[in-house]
Amino acid sequence: MSQRDSGPSGPDDLGPAPQTEPESAREPQSVVETPPDRIVSINRATLRGVDFRKARFDKFELAGCLFVACDFRAVRFDKRLQPLFLAAPQSIFRDCRFDGADLRHVRSGQARFERCTFDDAAIDGWRTEVAEFVGCRFAGALGTVVFYGKPTGTSARRVEPLRKHNAFEGNDFRDADLDHVTFTNGVDLTTQRLPTSERYVLLDRFPQRLARAQVEVLRWEVQEERVPALAFLRELAMRFKDQRQIFASRVAATGHSARVQTRVWSVLERVLGYAP
Repeated sequence: MSQRDSGPSGPDDLGPAPQTEPESAREPQSVVETPPDRIVSINRATLRGVDFRKARFDKFELAGCLFVACDFRAVRFDKRLQPLFLAAPQSIFRDCRFDGADLRHVRSGQARFERCTFDDAAIDGWRTEVAEFVGCRFAGALGTVVFYGKPTGTSARRVEPLRKHNAFEGNDFRDADLDHVTFTNGVDLTTQRLPTSERYVLLDRFPQRLARAQVEVLRWEVQEERVPALAFLRELAMRFKDQRQIFASRVAATGHSARVQTRVWSVLERVLGYAP
């Protein structure tokens, strides 16, 4: 079991880079390797230009910290780094780089990411129920990821500070593979930069389209297509809860047949006219 080091526990444990205000310009610095069984504890501090690729510590404790221009490229996140995202009050990451990082073994928590890059980052399995993303860039295959526009799930009760909406705007997904990505619970897609490939569907006024599409599909004569089509519409309603705009793959690799999926999307586009 790890025990707290008898020496001071604070920003200095990470070396000279982590500093509290004032936020004067500094040269990027590397995190100094800490001895084994060392707990690094940082509260309400600003860490600027820290290179976490060289960080070595046994346990990390923090609360209400601001990370500015820190480097997490190719870092393999594990339980030691999970507190970065779960801290309360929330951690804020501004102009940080997560390119090539493996984030699959940690949760996004209630962290806020501003102008951060996630090029080829492994975030498969992320459900960002209480996380916030503003002006971030995503590239490469994201895997199965769900982005939420409102605090959702049990974590919503523990958000600090409390809020009704997750900030989610100005994010660039143009170079990302979004085949298994879902935007739900009130994400405003009009403020995002999305791929324009024909393999994706982008529709507005989704609740109205869904209601009209259900009426039309009920008139289909071929039961073998009508039944799965109605099931597909129900699945879309659950997947895109509280969404006015939706974005999805036209034909998913799993689930209903390509014919059913394509036909349903055609109905959804036609019932109110196509409008991105």
